[in-house]
Amino acid sequence: MPSGTESTPATTNGSTALATAPGADGAAQGNTALSLWQTIGVSDNWRKVLNQPSVRRVLPLMVMLMVLVVFGLVYAWMNTTPYRPVMPGLQEADQQTAYDALRSADFKPKIDPATGQLTVPINRFHEARIFLASQGLPKAGATGLDALKDQSSMTSSQFMEQVKVNAAMEQELARSIMQIGSVQSARVHLATPKQSVFVRDRTPPKASVVLSPYPGRAVSASQVQAIVHLVSSSVPYLAPDHVTVVDNVGKLMTESSTEQKLGLTSAQEQHKQHLEEVYRTRIMQILSPMVGESNVRSQVNLTLDFTQSESTTEDFDNRDKGPRTRSEVLAEDRSASKSAEGVPGALANSPPADPTTTNNTQVDANKGQTEANGKQSSRSTRNFELDRTVRHVRNATGGVMKVSVAVVVNERPAPPPAKDAPAAPNAPTTIPYTPQELEQMLQVVRGVVGYDQQRGDSVSVVPAKFEPAMALETIPWYLEDAVQTGIKGALLAISFIVFMLIVVRPIMRNIYANNANNGDDPAKAALSDGELSEDDMRMIQIGEGESLEEIKAKLKPKKSSISMDMLDTANTYDDKVALIRMLVAEDSGRVANVLKGMIKTS
Repeated sequence: MPSGTESTPATTNGSTALATAPGADGAAQGNTALSLWQTIGVSDNWRKVLNQPSVRRVLPLMVMLMVLVVFGLVYAWMNTTPYRPVMPGLQEADQQTAYDALRSADFKPKIDPATGQLTVPINRFHEARIFLASQGLPKAGATGLDALKDQSSMTSSQFMEQVKVNAAMEQELARSIMQIGSVQSARVHLATPKQSVFVRDRTPPKASVVLSPYPGRAVSASQVQAIVHLVSSSVPYLAPDHVTVVDNVGKLMTESSTEQKLGLTSAQEQHKQHLEEVYRTRIMQILSPMVGESNVRSQVNLTLDFTQSESTTEDFDNRDKGPRTRSEVLAEDRSASKSAEGVPGALANSPPADPTTTNNTQVDANKGQTEANGKQSSRSTRNFELDRTVRHVRNATGGVMKVSVAVVVNERPAPPPAKDAPAAPNAPTTIPYTPQELEQMLQVVRGVVGYDQQRGDSVSVVPAKFEPAMALETIPWYLEDAVQTGIKGALLAISFIVFMLIVVRPIMRNIYANNANNGDDPAKAALSDGELSEDDMRMIQIGEGESLEEIKAKLKPKKSSISMDMLDTANTYDDKVALIRMLVAEDSGRVANVLKGMIKTS
């Protein structure tokens, strides 16, 4: 066997390797593989496992799979689904029941460790609330009139019953107010004194409401008025002026319709602002086509008369036709009696009896006698018709008493210089309007606002040079949500590629380079070390997974059953030929090496 290099077994960290002489290629390849595993920090057992050919073949796939799993976990962590509290005010008594119900329905609920609230994925928030409502949750903490259903009035006093009813009404009103879109939470307090049976002794109830709007939202004045009327209409004898609405920062949001603010009520102030906005819009519409929409500014101040006056007038016979009789009643009364004569007590003093005959058959006995004691009276009643006119006059309020208008117009930009003309260093950038143009604008504005000199109106148009408007700050494109998501995905992909190129690729290259340089084939390593010849390699059948020591054992000279003494004792040529054939059949490799050496020496 050639002895180009001398090899001796050496042990390093419990593993056997072939130590070759310095400068040998095989030794360099073995040291490269050994230093690679030592650098990685792989133990001896793992090193033996990784040195197996089957493991080496699937090792790149295993590394790729591990890298994909790691980056998949990182990507999943970066895209974690956000969670939202399903019911912020859920009590602890119902929290466990709601958690079990949501988990059984595969909503994947979680308990927030910071706040202790029950949370669900934000994409299933509304579905979870509907599901809990269908399950009758929450069950504890019944509010409003529902809290009075299970309470018995046998052991409660009248005062406690009234307190419970007031609390139920407050909760019901708060729930009704929370139906408004901009109101997050509300509390209502009712002050309802016991009413007297006498109307003049009744004490009007009062109410107060505390509102908490959603972040970024505001409760408008119309919504406040709606809340005031809602509460006043729900409580008997409660007037809207006795309802107070306050927000969560302590700002009073209600204003009485009769309360005057600087001489004007809220309705009058809104009417004034509306009219001023109408006048300002008219000015902008008439001047914008002339100077440009961004080159004119205007402000209008109106003085309105909100004085209310009423007058009632009655006119009689305003057409001078005189009185006319409507009805007349005449009445006349007459009475007569005879004087008494004769002896007192005599029958002759008695008046005669009434006649029983008519005037046609008998002459009146009293005819010709005078009536000494006769009486006569007359009465008359006359009703006259007179002309009458009743006039009730109430003057309209909110009339315009004075108009004050101020208009500022931006100067015109200067025309660009001609191409051939040189640019002046101090050339003006704007050109002011001429007095004739300003006068035309003034007349136009006066016609729009209804200028009246007698009532003291004032209108002024002033030219000025506007400063350039500052650009609105916008969110940079790289801060948009879509761009941020794309950047995260791109960074993750770049990190994956860089990891594969910097870490995985060199390791795989070293492993395959070592394999290519006989690092994992013991027969080729022995061939490169000079321990085996090519004829030996051709004659030896190498099995999968055989080590170098096993191959060397095959190459060791076997003890032949034909000794040299048998060759010496052979007398005839035929006997010697038969012994040589037996020797070749028994150890053909050794005979071939001997013949090869003889040919080379010859």
